[in-house]
Formats: sequence, structure tokens, C-alpha cells
Amino acid sequence: MILHATYMDDEALKAVTDRKVPLVPTFTFQANLADFGAAIGSDQTLREVFRAEITESVDTLRTAFDAGVPLLTGSESGFSLTPYGDWHYRELQVFVEDLGMTPLQAINSATEQGARAKLEGELGCIKPGYLADILVSDGEPDISVTQLGEQHRFRTIMKAGRVIDTHSPLPSDWQLPGWRVSEYSERILTRELVESMGLTG
Repeated sequence: MILHATYMDDEALKAVTDRKVPLVPTFTFQANLADFGAAIGSDQTLREVFRAEITESVDTLRTAFDAGVPLLTGSESGFSLTPYGDWHYRELQVFVEDLGMTPLQAINSATEQGARAKLEGELGCIKPGYLADILVSDGEPDISVTQLGEQHRFRTIMKAGRVIDTHSPLPSDWQLPGWRVSEYSERILTRELVESMGLTG
């Protein structure tokens, strides 16, 4: 498995496609900085660099995907641009909008293909003996993966078979470590902030 895998040259692409090595682009961080960075004080040059990383990598990644290389979803969760709980759907959105996957292909990358991270036979399917990591939503993510970020649609979330309480607020003293905030932005990029500013994500 290779994380990020951006800027692969032809030799690297051939090696990956020959061996079907799973790739984890982890574009959520870059996409959030590129699309919403101005709202949180991120430098314009940095925003342009991160957008270019996506733009200049999609053809190679799509070629790998079309050749049978599994693309898995990552998020870089825990930074100011990707706080826990807000942006887990965003990688799927990038896969659809930038890589040209169908919504179901993107969902498969986040579910069944995720088992390739040394968890074969444990997750990726809903069946006896598997970890019951399940999200029940009243949306149609097979049409629009962004619905997986609309928390008002969530009916049940289970982690290893245990129902998770998503209505209790985080502890009041919870915060991201300073180094995860100051390096890229002046504040934490929550989905609520993006929506309050009339932005879409």
C-alpha cells in the first residue's frame, strides 16, 4: 500500500499497475485547503500548490484505477483542515468529481476495498463474523456521495457492533494540538463553518 502516491512517473505507475499495489491518495486535506483555505486564513500560494497536486495527479491515478489498482480512501483526519467527524465523506467526493469515479465506485473504495489494509475477512462487508462498522442514512449516496457528510441524515452509526452516540457534544476541553492548526490555517475548518459562509463542500 502506498499513501498519497501523487506525482508518479511512468516507471512508478508501471510498477504499481503490474503489482496491483493499493494506493491511498488522501486528497481530503489538499481539497479542503484548496477549496476553503481562504475562509480560514491559509496562504493563497499554498492553496494553489495543493490544488495543483490534485489536478496533476488525477490522470495517473485514474490510469492505475482503470488498470485494476485499488484506490482506498484516506482523510488526514485530525488537522485544522480535517477535524475529526467533519470530512470523512470528502475523499469520496474528490474521487467522483476529480477522478471520475461513479458514486458506488467511490463508496466501494471506502468500504470493501478498505479491507485491503490488512483487514481482509474483518471488514468491508455486512456479514456474520465481520466487524459491524455501519452507517445507516436516509440519503441516496449512490447518487450523491456528499450526502454522507450531511449528519442530519444519519440514523445509526455502529462501530464494531456498538451504537455510537453522535448527539452528545465533545468535551469542552477538547481541542486539536496547536501544531496541527497554526501551520496551515488560523482556525479549524469545520463543515458548519463552510456552510455558514455559503460555501459548498
